[in-house]
Amino acid sequence: MNMSEYVIGIDIGGTKLATVVADKNAKILNKIRRPTESNKGPEFAIQTLFEMIYETIEDVNIKKQDISGIGVSCGGPLDTKTGIVYSPPNLPGWDAYPLKNRLENEFNIQSVIENDANASALAEYRFGGGKGYDIVLYMTMSTGIGGGIVINGEIYHGTNDSAGEVGHQILLPNGPLCGCGKRGCLEALCSGPSIARRAKETVENYPESLILTLVNGDIDSIKSEHVFEAAKQEDEVALKLVDVTAYYMGWGIANLVNILNPDIVLLGTIAIAAGDLLLDPIRKTVSDLAMIRPAEVVRIMPAKLGESLGDMAAISLVI
Repeated sequence: MNMSEYVIGIDIGGTKLATVVADKNAKILNKIRRPTESNKGPEFAIQTLFEMIYETIEDVNIKKQDISGIGVSCGGPLDTKTGIVYSPPNLPGWDAYPLKNRLENEFNIQSVIENDANASALAEYRFGGGKGYDIVLYMTMSTGIGGGIVINGEIYHGTNDSAGEVGHQILLPNGPLCGCGKRGCLEALCSGPSIARRAKETVENYPESLILTLVNGDIDSIKSEHVFEAAKQEDEVALKLVDVTAYYMGWGIANLVNILNPDIVLLGTIAIAAGDLLLDPIRKTVSDLAMIRPAEVVRIMPAKLGESLGDMAAISLVI
């Protein structure tokens, strides 16, 4: 085998570490998952990753010299040029951690380190819902709202790797506090925890709501999935909560559509699970609020890669 035959992908999250080996056609040949145990710090994680990588390639009889690159999808902030990771919220102790150097010193293989939302955007552009489009905006709706912008096959990083922070545009300057320290960010209005917070505040006045039935009356255990489940069963309170979420999300996307004029906006995680129940009112809001010309051409669709996104994100950086 020549050196271009295989690549390694690494997905580093606050709860899970994943390694995969893929061939040059992006076919995944083997993968391993282990808990991050983030409380044990970066050195524990890096030694675990070394073990996982060796195991991943040995299980399919691939030699280290047949690996052409290592792609790493990791929570930011980070510097893509130096491969240094700067204190991601879900990775305590990763303070200016030289991830690229550690990997390259161990394996002597070129490594690419990328923010997970940007890597996900590239994967969707190359292998998923963005295939065939020139300007792709990917947005994840989960614990936070992240984003990545791909223009003609290249991730748009901005001046210092800070572009694509779509969740931190401010819609309501006096709105709810966001994890970033500002108020009224899109993330503070439409992330999973934000939807749950709004639901908890609302159901206190509507004890007959199906949302409460789904959690056996325990308001504190309400999550965004309970809201969407109740909405699918046409619970009026839940439907109103979905409409509020769709309005804010559509407002945020309309701003981005006006600025970027993308071909397609791909929404992940919560939007995939909720489907058209959420996507249809988002599309209507974008149509109402965005300028006519960019609104006419943009498509707003669910992301396509689903459970394989983390794996494909990592390998898309080096294939």
